[in-house]
Amino acid sequence: MRGIARTLRISKNTVEAKFLWIHQYISSLKATNPVELGQLYFDELETIEHTKLKPLSVLLFVDEGYKILKSQVAVAPPKGRLAKVSYDKYGPRKDEREDILKQCFTELKGLRPQEIRSDAKPSYRKYVQEFFPGVEHKVFNRSEKERHRDRLHEKYQKQTYDPMFVLNQRCAKLRANIRRLTRRSWCTTKLKENLQKHLEIYCFYNNLGEKAALHRIP
Repeated sequence: MRGIARTLRISKNTVEAKFLWIHQYISSLKATNPVELGQLYFDELETIEHTKLKPLSVLLFVDEGYKILKSQVAVAPPKGRLAKVSYDKYGPRKDEREDILKQCFTELKGLRPQEIRSDAKPSYRKYVQEFFPGVEHKVFNRSEKERHRDRLHEKYQKQTYDPMFVLNQRCAKLRANIRRLTRRSWCTTKLKENLQKHLEIYCFYNNLGEKAALHRIP
């Protein structure tokens, strides 16, 4: 926002006000998700709220056409060595991921996908069976070796087929296009509510396409 303000030579408050207005405007438009789907992908993207001691989780649902059907931010507890540091500085941190997961499945239960794909997180299977009974659920769990290989993409050409490519590609686009989600960036989310608004604006832009989205916003 500061970069936009500097480029346009306006106040950062003006940019923020426009950001909030755009979100309010697109929220008034009724977005309809397709009912019949081939494949439905879902997983979580990790980010932070101001500091690594306050992690956030973004739950994403994407169809085979690269449309983001649902994106929802949830508070997540810190892991590993940061857990004690976070507790000492900020106190206990509520884990909202299960509640948000159930909320998203409830909102999307009207969909009729032929197949659902996710990683091997144990709680995922429970909700798929509850809200999408009879739908084939395929789980894919990458090893740490494969993750390390992907991080070294500058040195090694990736040859293997990624069954979760559609969702992973949308996650990569989110990190590339939303600065607060970029790894190793000065830009961070100060309020998770504004991250949620930012994601909803991006989904509107992503699902309609650049020309159509800009045409809809006066």
